[in-house]
Amino acid sequence: MGVAKLEKFLIVVHKTEEKRVLKYFQKKAIAELKPYFKKETTSEKNENDNIIKAFDNKDLAIPEINLNAKKALEILTNYEKNSKKKIASQAGKLIISNSEYENIASNPKNEENIKNIISINDEINYNNNKISELNQKLNHLNLWSSFKYKLEFLGDFELYSIKLGVIKAKKNIFTQICEEFSKRQISYEILKKNTDLYYLIIAYHSSIREDVKDYLSDIPFEEADILGYLGTIQDNITSIKNQINYLKNINQNLIKELHKFLKNYKRDLIIYVDYLENNIEIEWALNYGFSTQNVSFYTAWVKQNDIKKLDDILKFFKFTRIVKVEPDEDEIIPTALENKTIFKPFEIIINLYGVPRYFEIDPTPYMSFFFALFFGLCLTDAGYGLVFVFLSIIIFLKMKGQRNLALLVFILGIFSIFAGAVFNGWFGDLPSYLGIDKFFAKFAILGDPMKSTSGAMNFFRLALLLGVIQVVFGLMIKFFDSLLNKDYQTVFFDTLPWIVIIVSLIIMLLSTQMAVNIQLVSQPLFSASVAKILIWLILPAALVIILFGARTEKNWGLRIFMGFLNLTIVNGITSFLGDFLSYIRLMALGLVTAGIGTAINKIAFQFGHIPVIGIVILIVGLIFGHIFNIGINTLGGFVHTMRLQYVEFFSKFYSGGGKPLEVLKENHRYVSIKD
Repeated sequence: MGVAKLEKFLIVVHKTEEKRVLKYFQKKAIAELKPYFKKETTSEKNENDNIIKAFDNKDLAIPEINLNAKKALEILTNYEKNSKKKIASQAGKLIISNSEYENIASNPKNEENIKNIISINDEINYNNNKISELNQKLNHLNLWSSFKYKLEFLGDFELYSIKLGVIKAKKNIFTQICEEFSKRQISYEILKKNTDLYYLIIAYHSSIREDVKDYLSDIPFEEADILGYLGTIQDNITSIKNQINYLKNINQNLIKELHKFLKNYKRDLIIYVDYLENNIEIEWALNYGFSTQNVSFYTAWVKQNDIKKLDDILKFFKFTRIVKVEPDEDEIIPTALENKTIFKPFEIIINLYGVPRYFEIDPTPYMSFFFALFFGLCLTDAGYGLVFVFLSIIIFLKMKGQRNLALLVFILGIFSIFAGAVFNGWFGDLPSYLGIDKFFAKFAILGDPMKSTSGAMNFFRLALLLGVIQVVFGLMIKFFDSLLNKDYQTVFFDTLPWIVIIVSLIIMLLSTQMAVNIQLVSQPLFSASVAKILIWLILPAALVIILFGARTEKNWGLRIFMGFLNLTIVNGITSFLGDFLSYIRLMALGLVTAGIGTAINKIAFQFGHIPVIGIVILIVGLIFGHIFNIGINTLGGFVHTMRLQYVEFFSKFYSGGGKPLEVLKENHRYVSIKD
């Protein structure tokens, strides 16, 4: 349980069986496999390091066939006629036998079909762009449909000029322009008027051509863009419509071709895309790894429990050798977590924060109970916990690859049921409206925080107590971990003094009347004489922190000053006090959940008195209201519970920042192979 022990191996494989060896590793999923790089010069080392970094970050050069296959699949999906079928085709995985999978993946016509699909789609897009251009021309010509003569009559000729144009102006301005036309001997006729737009034909003698051009440039006159057209406007409109219809007919035939591919090939294409994506790391390794003319080299990180499986490779492949090697001096050893089934789901939380470094403690088993309990307190509703349990069953049955998620949801549901029961939360206060509240009240051993002060104070005390327990527990983990690693400076200069100070101060607080006044306890738990004894433990512990809390500082004056800050402000007593108070938010979030649930019930049951329709509104209001409450408070509870682990708990003993072991394995996004 914890961080798995790993061994590093060098794998030498003959090129005749290289791809089969890689596929075998992928099938067995027993090793993190990477191309081996021979490090010689500094420039070669930097280049190889960049390649390894790209491999680690999955920033791989994606082969063109992968891109084209996925593009072809997207094209076919977009041509699904029924939107429901389209959604259904994207949800879930295809169930397929291994033999069929291999046959389809090796079909020699795959690349040809992909090229045809992309080519047809490109032609459709080209035609659509052409249709769009023709429609723009058509719209422009329709503006001048009132002009019935041939367009060859327009232009600048030897004795005169005739032009079409539009003037945008208010009526009074347009009247002035018309008067100016008459003064300048410009003939005009209004072809069409549309609000403030006036479509005109104008004519003038060639002797005043330059003056007219200057004048037209000074007024809002825009000449019609009809260059290149012959015949009448109507002739050109008819011609363009015929071109559009011709292109549309071509596209209809092309779309029919795509629908044939959609019907006959989409399933095979999905499987082929899955095959390509599943093998991208293997193809990358084949192309970029270090090799000679005959052999290739790989490194593998393998769990100690899986080392025996490597022997099978030597049985199946005659020209492959595996040698155990030591890690490089500056090499980062990857981390693989090994936890019992009950703790396994909580690795999701650790992965979000960052896995431990190889020689660091795995916090998963220590964090799991607290996370589930704190989440349950944030919801504090047994009814919502039952919903979580039901949801976990659905996930378990419908999403077979998400068993850990199903178990996590189930555990969180159980703790929510427990927390809700002891604080009388059942879909808010729904039992009181159904007349069965007395039965459920029997389980509320800590009271109802929404209805009684004692219940609220019990919640407050519980949240604060759990905070103290988890923080001190975090210090204890660091204490024993450092002790096992023989890091005695951390044990005696950092961890032990703080355990003494924190525990002593809490005992001293609980022995005072102040603890009674703020209702932490009903009466002092310890006698006043205990405080006098504990002060003699606190003083030397505080002195150790002042003297050695900043022991890396060589200047004693600065060391003592920094040590004093460490004792008080910087990660000191005030910091611990802030940590403890953060846990009170568990109570706040629990009360928010209960408060919203109570409000939903009250509002919904007010509609229940309305004849006939009232009961429908009541039921719908309860269902959707509580779904909303579950959703919003699940998010809040999950985020705050993670924060308590990441900030208040992990900061006491855990750093993280390790590199997760990335085992080469089959990763089918689109299919599920049944054998």
